[in-house]
Amino acid sequence: MLKRLKASHLWERDPHDFYVEPEWCSQRLFEEEPFVGTIVDPCCGMGRILRSAQGAGHKWIGMDLITRLPHVHASDFMADQHGRTWDNIVSNPPFGLCDPGEGRPKGLVEIALERTRQKCALLLPTIWLQGDKRSRWLETTPLYKVLFLTPRPSMPPGAVIEAGEKPGQGTKDFAWFIWLTGYKGAPQIGWLRREA
Repeated sequence: MLKRLKASHLWERDPHDFYVEPEWCSQRLFEEEPFVGTIVDPCCGMGRILRSAQGAGHKWIGMDLITRLPHVHASDFMADQHGRTWDNIVSNPPFGLCDPGEGRPKGLVEIALERTRQKCALLLPTIWLQGDKRSRWLETTPLYKVLFLTPRPSMPPGAVIEAGEKPGQGTKDFAWFIWLTGYKGAPQIGWLRREA
C-alpha cells in the first residue's frame, strides 16, 4: 500500500499513474455532454467512467494496461499499432503519458485524438491550458470544450481507494477537455459542478 509522504497531505506517486477520480466527475459529464455511439476508456482503472457511461445508457469498452475488472481488455493503448478507431474515447489518463516523452514521439492525448471518430473527452489538470508549446499545439486540435470541475476533485492513488480510505478535499484544478472531430474555432469554456 502507498504511504503518505512525511509532513505532507500528499501520497507517494503511483508507479503506473493510477489515480481515481470521484464518480460525480464522469456522471456529470454524461448528464451534460451528449455522446453518440460506444464509449471507450483505454485507461479504465477501477471502471468509474464505464459505470457512468452505462448508467447514461451507452455501450462501453474498457481497456487498461493492468486489468482490475472483469470484461476489461488488457491493452497497452500507447503501443497498440493496429490502427483501430472508436466512436468516443472518455478517460482519466495517466498524466505522465499525456505528452510526448523519451521514447514516445506522441503522447497519449495525440494518440487518442487520432483514434477517435467523434468525441474525445479527457480528464486533465487545468495546467494543460498553459505553457507555450502545449498551448500552441492545442490550437491546432479540434478542442471543442473545456469544462472546469467544481469543487476541486480529490484524485488519490488507486491503492488508497482500494484500501477503503476516503479521499479528502482536492487541491488541484481539473477539467474535462473535449475534442470534436472536425470542429473549427475557439473552444467553449464552462463549468461542470458536482451539484447540477
